[in-house]
Order: sequence, then C-alpha cells, then structure tokens
Amino acid sequence: MKPLLREAPAVLFDLDGTLYRLGPMRRRMMFELTRWGLGHPLAFPRLMGALREFRSAREELRGFAEDGQALAEVQYELPAGRLGMSPEELQGLVEEWMFARPLPFLAQSAWPGLRDVLLELRGAGKRLGVFSDYAPDQKLEALGVRDLFDVTLAATDPAVNRFKPDPRGFIVGAERLGVAPGEAVYVGDREDVDGAGAAAAGMSHVMVGGAAREDPRLARIDSFAALRGLV
Repeated sequence: MKPLLREAPAVLFDLDGTLYRLGPMRRRMMFELTRWGLGHPLAFPRLMGALREFRSAREELRGFAEDGQALAEVQYELPAGRLGMSPEELQGLVEEWMFARPLPFLAQSAWPGLRDVLLELRGAGKRLGVFSDYAPDQKLEALGVRDLFDVTLAATDPAVNRFKPDPRGFIVGAERLGVAPGEAVYVGDREDVDGAGAAAAGMSHVMVGGAAREDPRLARIDSFAALRGLV
C-alpha cells in the first residue's frame, strides 16, 4: 500500500461533498423547493416526502449485495412501494429535483481552486477518476472539470451494483484507472462510507473535513485546496 498522495499513480474521488461543498448547495436547493412549494401548496408535501423516502431507502440499501437485481431499479422500487406511487413517478421527481435542478448552482458551490488542484495532480502524472453513489458525469460537466477525469463510475453501474461502503466500486475504479487498489488514493468526505469502503478495498484515503483520527491509511484536510500539501 502507498498511503502518500505524492507516491500514488492514481487518485479516485468521491463527488458530493468532496468536489463541491454541500452546505451552500443544500441552502440553495431548500430555497428552490420552498419557492416551488409556495406555488404548489397541495403537491409540496408529497414531493418532500418522496425525496426524504428516496434518500432514506438509499441509506438502507448500503447493505444491498444482490447480483441478480439491478440496484439502479431497486433504489426506486423500494421507496416507491412505501410511498404508494410508481417507481417511474418517483424516478421523475428525483431526477428533476436531485439531479437536474441543482446543476445550474453547482459551480457556485465548488471548492475554491478545484480545477487548479486537479490540473496540478494531472501535471504530476496522476490518473484521476470519480466513484460516486450517484451518476457523476452531468455534475462534473456543471463543475467544469469533466475533461480532467480519465474514469467516471457510479455505484449503480452494472459492474459495481453496490453502494458504498462495499469495496467493489473502489476496486473497479482502480482497475479502470489501470492500478491496483493499494496503489490508488481515495478522496472523500464521509468516513463511514468513503473511508470505510476505501479501507475495505485496501486503498489509502484522504477525508475532506472532520477531526483527525489515528490511521496510517488516512489523512484529513480542511479544504480541497489542501490536497496540494499532500502532493
């Protein structure tokens, strides 16, 4: 295992909360939801309930390990059944409010220096990838950094079919970057899913934010730009 970022030939990133800050994005989307709700008071509770149930079900599905079922479908089928709506209706709401509507605001929430840091990593000869629980490409385009990544991967990709912290996605991401998991570093923001999954895959990891913890595979930084100090 090569724990230091300067020694690693490849870096795999989480997306939400790692390449952009969740706080500003959540505040902006709450404003958008509230504004929509003022014009649609009868539909608003149903929308908010659907989004909450979808997020809750995805957390439950972190233990999902069925190769005979598509996680991309199960993530909608499970909460839709509880909500009494069709999976297609739920998917439409999620795609609009969690995927499409946030896109125009992502760049405003990006970590300062995001593109510059990624360019420096590429300039140091490192291959870069993203492994996220959510489909990453549209978000990366909105952040203006899609061109800097050699590999993009979602937990719902058929080759993974597992949410973090299952190690499969980390392993697949490393393979697509052309390295062994122990040669890559994962950069994320949630120790319980990003850090735990990377560790299970034998991958060193860096967490953006949070308190330090004694673990030879783990480094913590307080901002994305602080990655420079590890290179």
